[in-house]
Amino acid sequence: MMPSARFADLEGASVLITGGGSGIGAALTEGFVRQGAKVAFIDIADRPSIALADRIEKEQGRRPLYLKTDLRDIEALRASM
Repeated sequence: MMPSARFADLEGASVLITGGGSGIGAALTEGFVRQGAKVAFIDIADRPSIALADRIEKEQGRRPLYLKTDLRDIEALRASM
């Protein structure tokens, strides 16, 4: 587990993370939820993204919103918003 950084009060803040289903994006997704933010994350990979959202909900009691979107497709991005 990575060390937890503490930011200014993020309780209730809205955060959108691109590539939030794996790697650094997943760490950001998890961290912002832990800080109390309302988190939505965009990723193209369903399986790891859904697993991440499930795990965060189980561990933290709050579920980030996962939006399956390919950022290379501007129309898909618009539709997801």
